[in-house]
Amino acid sequence: MESVQNSPLSKGHITPSRLLWAAPLTALAAALANALVYLIAGVVGAIPSDFVIPGPGTPLTLGMVVGSTVVPALLAGVVFALLGRFTRRPVRNFVVLAAVLLVLSFVTPLTIPGAPLSMVLALELMHVVAAVVIVGGLTTLARRR
Repeated sequence: MESVQNSPLSKGHITPSRLLWAAPLTALAAALANALVYLIAGVVGAIPSDFVIPGPGTPLTLGMVVGSTVVPALLAGVVFALLGRFTRRPVRNFVVLAAVLLVLSFVTPLTIPGAPLSMVLALELMHVVAAVVIVGGLTTLARRR
């Protein structure tokens, strides 16, 4: 059994030049994955097309889903770069931070007034999909070989 000190999370260092292309690629992959979840949820009726989201006053659109995925993914790349610059264990720290932020993100869909449960669950699934793709992509692609 591998000790905690020798685990993949305790070792990884990142390469800033790899992160320059890994972050946009990961953002694109996460957006495509969430777009797929959104489209499937729409087809099965989990996200009603006539449900208006308070605030923007519009139904949830594919553009909103893509934008709400790409921007945090790119910000995650910036955070990962900062952790790589200022911490000894950037991969481990990034994974822990991402897990905490994922749990906190679960609150947002729950605060949409009148949202059907199926929509809330679909949005929660999108958060998980984005987190898995973003964390997996960045920690794999940006690591020093």
